[in-house]
Amino acid sequence: MNNRYLRATGMVVSVWCFFVFLSGIVRPAEDKIVIKTENGIPVVYNPKNPAPPDGGPRSLILRHELTIGEDDTDPNSMFSRLRSIQVDDKDNIYALDTKETKVKVFDKYGKFLRAFGKKGQGPGEIDRPTRMEMTKDSRLVLADMGNNKLVSFELDGSLAKELPTGKNWALARLKFDSKGSIYAETRTFEETKWTSELKKFDPELNLLATFASFEEKRPDPLLIQAFSRVYSLETRSDDLLVWTIARGDEYEFSVCDGTGKIIKRFNRAYEPVKIPGTIKDRLTKEIMGDQGIPPGVKFEVPGHFPSLDYFILDDRDRVLVRTYAFEEKAGERWLYHDVFDAEGHYVARFLLPEREMVFQAKRDKLYCMVQESEEGIPLVKRYQMIWK
Repeated sequence: MNNRYLRATGMVVSVWCFFVFLSGIVRPAEDKIVIKTENGIPVVYNPKNPAPPDGGPRSLILRHELTIGEDDTDPNSMFSRLRSIQVDDKDNIYALDTKETKVKVFDKYGKFLRAFGKKGQGPGEIDRPTRMEMTKDSRLVLADMGNNKLVSFELDGSLAKELPTGKNWALARLKFDSKGSIYAETRTFEETKWTSELKKFDPELNLLATFASFEEKRPDPLLIQAFSRVYSLETRSDDLLVWTIARGDEYEFSVCDGTGKIIKRFNRAYEPVKIPGTIKDRLTKEIMGDQGIPPGVKFEVPGHFPSLDYFILDDRDRVLVRTYAFEEKAGERWLYHDVFDAEGHYVARFLLPEREMVFQAKRDKLYCMVQESEEGIPLVKRYQMIWK
């Protein structure tokens, strides 16, 4: 067994539990979750301080288990630029390195197993991969914007299928159901606006339906906004689709069937988080780079953060939401993540450093991608999820 794994086990990184036992601080009063029927659709209203359902967990502890990417003696176990993480039923980890144009595979102890992928424009080759997803039948699908295609691989790295995206070259946030149907966000751009649509395609990328859409006005081509609304979506184990418009002002999710019919909504009341001036300066540098804002260009940072960044589902269809609410720890921002059960009821909260992006949650293991650690290197991290 990997010695680094053994050394890391037992390190508790983030805890959200009863402060009355830990620090003597009284836990905020909890309000009941309310369910209403609106236009024939049940809507779950989670208040600011919701009381988790009786009989279920009320807190979550994350215990660090594994880090991949620190072993500078083995180039196979390091990354150049991470983009996506997937995990199979044996807990093997698949990491997409877009700079090396490879998928690197590790076992559950972090041992390097193999790599596959070749930069190019021929069959099975990839040029500019932007995302990697796993289908319900355990194939890895890479969205290759450079070659305008979706490339499917078996888990051993052999080529399974290629699918030209054609006019749908701008597919984003791909998800799959058990029938191979593809759900994605598409965008079209015009001079004064752009339109974002949530669509469903068959396995050959023939359009089946458009579930939702929204428009953003572009009154000034020289205006750049720090936050742009996007769809965040996931398919559940029963093939229902969960989606929201992220990076906006609403904290609400819709659950719909394969026809796009909404069968449930759930939301949470939240307090908008003010953006401090220091963070505005950092956002400017992150988005505009070291060169700063070009002459004539206006960079707009709102007064408050959006309601949420994105979400994922675990293998029990629990919803894990990365919000912009934060705490400062040793000069670093730690972001709150809200957890809801499959019915949309609030369950718990946990904290993670801002640089750690949650990608997968399976068998009570949480997998995070760190695009750049404090030492400036990309990492894959895994935590044990302990429910209390």
